[in-house]
Amino acid sequence: MSTENASHIVLNELLAARNSKWMVGGLFCDLHKAFDCINHVALLEKLKFYGVTGKFYNLIKSYLDGTYQRVILSHNNSIESNWEKVKQKVPKGSILGPIFSLIYVNDLPKFASIGTKILLYTDDTSIIVTSPHLENFETQIDKIFGDINNWFKINQLVLNYNKTHYLQFNIKNSRDYDLKLNYQGNYVKSSTNTKFWDLIIDSSLSWKAHIDQMMSKLNSACFVIRTIQAIMSTETLRI
Repeated sequence: MSTENASHIVLNELLAARNSKWMVGGLFCDLHKAFDCINHVALLEKLKFYGVTGKFYNLIKSYLDGTYQRVILSHNNSIESNWEKVKQKVPKGSILGPIFSLIYVNDLPKFASIGTKILLYTDDTSIIVTSPHLENFETQIDKIFGDINNWFKINQLVLNYNKTHYLQFNIKNSRDYDLKLNYQGNYVKSSTNTKFWDLIIDSSLSWKAHIDQMMSKLNSACFVIRTIQAIMSTETLRI
């Protein structure tokens, strides 16, 4: 799935709920070092569950196995730990890393109930909750927040509460209220906007924050072009 398709799915959910004048909130999760926390044994078991067997399974197993690491504090004093086998982590900069990450969290959307949409993209998890009634909305979002935290804990992943944001999307004639999401004393920030892959999405879907960011980038690019146009040809600048 491309970032364009993923963005389209989420925005379509938000706009459909707003057009129906339903309550709608978005929980944009950030996992703490997600690629470093993927357990090899659990990943291999999930691959088996999805039908990966035989030579291909053995190839992936050999790719994950046989890596060791140690910590060296000082070369001069030879302060170093013993070599230990790496039992967690997939390479983030590799082609297989994001694929393994998606396979690892692929069963998370099974926790989605009616009125809840969970969208996965590499190490980002976005949850959209909708309901026509405030009481049901609060119950739904509290439940899904508790469920995903339990799932993360079982699968040895950790939610980064400081970088996870909750957006309450505005609908006309709705009263303001302060929803505080927390899990075992860990609170999630309520925000008016958040970075959503390549977009900055705000609670009113006005795109003002995103446009302001793009204008700043374009101004910087125009300044660079004006600076170098005296020493470069028009054909080169067009490239």
